[in-house]
Amino acid sequence: MPHIAIDYTANLTDDLTPLGLPQKLHEAAQSLGVFPVNGLRTFARAIGEYQVGANTKKEAFINIQVRIAPGRPEELRQRIVDTLFATAEQTLAALIEKRPVGLQLEITEFDRSLTRMAGSLPSA
Repeated sequence: MPHIAIDYTANLTDDLTPLGLPQKLHEAAQSLGVFPVNGLRTFARAIGEYQVGANTKKEAFINIQVRIAPGRPEELRQRIVDTLFATAEQTLAALIEKRPVGLQLEITEFDRSLTRMAGSLPSA
């Protein structure tokens, strides 16, 4: 962990792709030094069916969900969300200035008792 999932309205694809948001968020998470390297997974998905605001098709939205393992202190969770949100804001500043874009980032902890994991990635 963490898993960083970036969902965005498809009308942003041409503008968003060159900015490298997934790579920048992945690197920012690594730079915190609190996650196992092979636990970091970052991906982005364009949402083709959406309604935003007045629905003029100019409005757009980016929703970033960060899922982490439970048990980290509040201060550390705050540092994680602040670091990742600052990275997103900085990366997207010119885009947000150019057109109406909503940006949201939320960090949540998964429930160990209701989560199953498997695979062959090394744990370190």
